[in-house]
Amino acid sequence: MTSPLLLPDAHISSRCAALAARLDAQRPVAAWSLMLSAVCILALAAAACGWGLLVSEPVSFAWAVGGLLGLAERYLALRLRLDEGLFAALARGALPDLAALDDALAWLGLRPSSPGTPRPLDERLRGTQTLMRRHLGVVLLQSLCVLIALTAGLCAGLPSP
Repeated sequence: MTSPLLLPDAHISSRCAALAARLDAQRPVAAWSLMLSAVCILALAAAACGWGLLVSEPVSFAWAVGGLLGLAERYLALRLRLDEGLFAALARGALPDLAALDDALAWLGLRPSSPGTPRPLDERLRGTQTLMRRHLGVVLLQSLCVLIALTAGLCAGLPSP
């Protein structure tokens, strides 16, 4: 019987590699959010300087919420990039087992040093997938805020019939 700390077979290694590839495939979502954040900041700066159309409070609020969601997205994107590298390292054998992973994370100050049995791999994989869903949810909310701000701003600037 193998130890739960070890990554004994190709099945587990392939799951780590597949999750690392899925994390890599989510990078365009992070790039989209970064672009939306820049749009939010530029819109708020333009409104603060009085450039363009006068912006109502609800429109400014939507721009501000979009910008704040961009900050949350950056944090989640950073966590996902770290997980991508760690799962890729587990897949290629650069980290021999989960205890070595926990030791490295503790050394970096990213988790408390805790002797004993590390968290199981399946739990780690599920946790990262949950983080991916949260990241996507934040980006969707940010996209919605920008869409609302653009739509409301355009409607406010159009003459009534």
